[in-house]
Amino acid sequence: MHTDLYLIGDMQVRNRYRTLVKLAYDVGWGSVGRGYRDRQIRDVRNYMRYVQFSLEAVIDGTSLPDHVAAPALERGGSEAWLPPELPWHWGDPADGS
Repeated sequence: MHTDLYLIGDMQVRNRYRTLVKLAYDVGWGSVGRGYRDRQIRDVRNYMRYVQFSLEAVIDGTSLPDHVAAPALERGGSEAWLPPELPWHWGDPADGS
């Protein structure tokens, strides 16, 4: 798995994007356990939105969302991963959620 991100100049955002690619691969084709499949998919979707907000910050020239550890897909439980600080529009249906 290789991802070139020449247009993303911020290394933090590049790393977040690469982590997203790895999470999506692990859930889709990797060896992640299937015990909490629905939650794993929500974890990846929520991390994808976190990366989206990071990319928007770069485009808008605003500060990046704080760094947070990516979700651990192999953990137990049904509670989906969320970043500690949610943008005001996180739950807005018009935002694509």
